[in-house]
Amino acid sequence: MINSSDTQLFKSEISVLTIPRENFWIFKSGILEIIFRLIDVYENRSNSRYSDNDDSSITSNESISGGYGSSNSNSMNKIDNDSVKNVENLVEDLGLDEIEDDGMFFHLAFSKEEVTLMCASSLIETYLSKAIKLDNKSTLIDDNFFIIQVFSDGANIGKKILELTQPLSLNNISLFFISNYFSDLVLVPTKEKMKALEILSEIRKKDDNDNDDILEKKTFELLKSKNIKPKLYTDVKLLLTGARVGDSIEVLKQTAESISRLNTENDGDQNKIFPSYFAITRTPTEEIGLLLPYDNFEMSKLNFSKANIMGSLQDYYYPIFIDLKELPLDLKGIVAGMASNFLRIGIDEMSYLSLGKSGIVLIPDMFRDIVEENLDNM
Repeated sequence: MINSSDTQLFKSEISVLTIPRENFWIFKSGILEIIFRLIDVYENRSNSRYSDNDDSSITSNESISGGYGSSNSNSMNKIDNDSVKNVENLVEDLGLDEIEDDGMFFHLAFSKEEVTLMCASSLIETYLSKAIKLDNKSTLIDDNFFIIQVFSDGANIGKKILELTQPLSLNNISLFFISNYFSDLVLVPTKEKMKALEILSEIRKKDDNDNDDILEKKTFELLKSKNIKPKLYTDVKLLLTGARVGDSIEVLKQTAESISRLNTENDGDQNKIFPSYFAITRTPTEEIGLLLPYDNFEMSKLNFSKANIMGSLQDYYYPIFIDLKELPLDLKGIVAGMASNFLRIGIDEMSYLSLGKSGIVLIPDMFRDIVEENLDNM
């Protein structure tokens, strides 16, 4: 269930901001500031001036203090010293590494309808607080989150992370999923940290195969009750890839340039419209992960060079989009429940992307027919 050699926790805490795509312009300058700050981190490192105390990075203490939904205001005040010790003991018992990261985790994802930003609370407060006050349609989720990272070994992609997260979803813990080329990431509410670790400790001691069926049934009952039907977009092809070693600065600069130049709303000029789907994920422990359009015209808008990205350029994914606007933001297990269904019908390779008010399951092109048939029968 949990393999300590490929699973680790980040100590810094993350906030989640969801923005309607048509309102992204309100937040654009602030998000560009965050990207440029990340560029500064990499440039300082390459110039050998970087240290853990350098102003161009955020230390773990800074990233969990102050700001919207910060751990000082929300989480840590509610956790006494004994509870903190219990968390530390559970982490140790599970054999996991809890990493003192640099506080500069960054994830920005675009879909057709929304944009979701995940990064340190202090960055959101510094660069986006005014925009949040201006836009009453955007939502900064109240909870702070910590990150569980599971590295991929190339086999049973997508299955490993579900084995870890299904019991959390069944115990009413809200989760966000991010898959990138290098690993799967799960965001778990900080207030549920001890509960989550206790669950993981328990499931390590037993093999419970009933979780799949229970979670799948609950998910589809909920979707049916709200008349929500997942939609497979066969006209959209996506690459799950990443930046090559040493190209992080260039990828961040290209992303900033594209965000600055392209419109996120449809203005009629296809040459100027930002791609429908795009995601960039920066973690402290790996190269930058990317979700890019497979179409050459769409990729050219972003000025990404196929020479600078990793993986096969022939293998692509179709997105299955799940509209969750009618459900509460703290909904439980929708992405995991959908994925359980696909695993049951033999799709043992998939990736995930949770946005604030929608969920996306990415399935390889080879599984298109079986997925279409499965969705038609729902």
